[in-house]
Amino acid sequence: MRATRAGAEGPFLDLSPSLQRTGRACAWIEEGGQVLMAGRDGGGWTLPGGGIHPGESDAEAALREAWEECGAHAEVTGEPLTLRGASGVDALCFPLRLTRPLDPSPEGRPVAWLSSRALPCADDVQLRQVLAARGETPAFLARPALVEQALAEAARLGVEDSSSLEAGRLRCTLAASRPGGRLLELGTGLGVGTAWLLSGMDRAARLTTAELDPVRAQAAWQLLRPDHRAEVVHGDGRDLLPRGPFDLIVVDGVLIRCDVSALDQLVSALRPGGQLVVDDLTPPAHLSQEFFKGDALRQALFAHPELSCTEIGLSPHERVVLATRRA
Repeated sequence: MRATRAGAEGPFLDLSPSLQRTGRACAWIEEGGQVLMAGRDGGGWTLPGGGIHPGESDAEAALREAWEECGAHAEVTGEPLTLRGASGVDALCFPLRLTRPLDPSPEGRPVAWLSSRALPCADDVQLRQVLAARGETPAFLARPALVEQALAEAARLGVEDSSSLEAGRLRCTLAASRPGGRLLELGTGLGVGTAWLLSGMDRAARLTTAELDPVRAQAAWQLLRPDHRAEVVHGDGRDLLPRGPFDLIVVDGVLIRCDVSALDQLVSALRPGGQLVVDDLTPPAHLSQEFFKGDALRQALFAHPELSCTEIGLSPHERVVLATRRA
């Protein structure tokens, strides 16, 4: 990484404060495998970009933002890609080429050239989308083939955000830590998260996954039936708890929140040293008002006498609780 200008972390000047901007555009400027990025107000790096002014084309907005945030004089060299931001807002990302050396950032931002194909920068939410669209994802960041199949089926059925990349990697890693283990998943969905678990499991491990919705259970079964390690059950996953003890149980936080009293059943179905993953939890900063006096699920997990818990932030909008049953 080579920095072109140092500066204090934000707030920075805002040269485009209009509240009438619509849509978003950003710029991809690459030289020698390094991508030009601007400092965020809260720290870290982002592709230069922002809202589109009324009467301004998408491409003009990308060029303007590249200048305001990075001091880049540039020209558009191709068609844009649509990127999904961490907040879920789409942005049109235009490839640009510098026409002259960089000036200091007019907004006073630090500017850096980051390696787009080496960690940690290659795993940036924006960079990895561009590389994926170009078919240039580094092998060490590629999703497992079964996960890609599950995502393709979810897209065909019009289901988005079946399982985040970060949550999937955690599942894969935990499954790999249980050689020959018995795993249970409550809430199969379309099998995206299940595919991540299978991608981490060894050949001797076994996974049972349950889904209440018949359509989703059938779709997951069609996807997973070639893998002898997986059993897809249509029904309430709590009915499978007597089959324990399990080495790893993964449960959707939405499911258990509806019946926090089921936590004792889950813990009893865990082998001592076994782990419970409660995912799809909302970060405290984004909780709705009903939780301002406390979250019964988090409270029950951390107060349970047989569990040792930690909460893990996977993204700005997603957390999980990872719990281990005490021996």
